[in-house]
Amino acid sequence: MRKAAAVSVVLVALTLAAGCGHRAGLDDYRSFAHRAAGAGLWREALDRWERADELAHDDPGILNNLAVAHEALGDIPLARELYERAVALAPDDDELRENLLAFRKAHPELYPPEETDETDEVD
Repeated sequence: MRKAAAVSVVLVALTLAAGCGHRAGLDDYRSFAHRAAGAGLWREALDRWERADELAHDDPGILNNLAVAHEALGDIPLARELYERAVALAPDDDELRENLLAFRKAHPELYPPEETDETDEVD
């Protein structure tokens, strides 16, 4: 009985520690990625944002940052997909909507006139 209780305590402690490590790892990846992007090291930034996405899949902010990195590296079709997914997941996030709008303006060839209208404007 005591052995079962001890095993339970260890399992709970390991679970809590893993959760803390997950959050710390995610924050570390994000922080490093932002610093790398700021220094123009887009491949390094992309690598860290991809790792962060593995820990927090479909986080709109991470998807937006992945889009920025892919755009900077010239993968425009994937950048479009990621910007649009980020906005779809957080449609009320003005920053994400502004980034998508800026992307659309920078790449009008991807958006026929019927896909771009005044509803795209951020209030």
